[in-house]
Amino acid sequence: MENAGQRLLVVEDDVTVARALSRTLARRGYAVAICRSCTAARALAQTFDFAVLDLDLPDGNGVDLARDLMADGKVPSVLFFTGSCDSAMLARARRVGTVVTKAEGSSSVLAFLASFAREHADPPQSQTAAKVGSFRASSSSSLRRQRAR
Repeated sequence: MENAGQRLLVVEDDVTVARALSRTLARRGYAVAICRSCTAARALAQTFDFAVLDLDLPDGNGVDLARDLMADGKVPSVLFFTGSCDSAMLARARRVGTVVTKAEGSSSVLAFLASFAREHADPPQSQTAAKVGSFRASSSSSLRRQRAR
């Protein structure tokens, strides 16, 4: 599985949506933990590679939860998967993470996660070595120019 070992936190109060989303993610190789409230998510001791949060939760909102989870080091980034129509809340959410509407479906969540993983993957060793080598080459030539002056 291409996502083996990646831990995702899903915070969703709708049991049907949570179950469907977690099954879809698990089939793609993600290890998924589900919480149905802000309180339950904040109580978790483990850390996750990513969080998928609903905005409208029974004991708070996903934006405040996202900020708390990131500040506590429990997740580095979030995606909001929501059916909310509250434009002010959606604007707040977009300042913290990406927003995908439930109408777009779980395929949009998967596409975002795949894109996110590609963007945040470590570069292959050969690319890192090439960057380091080119940095050294340019640094030593500028040092030579400075010494010659």
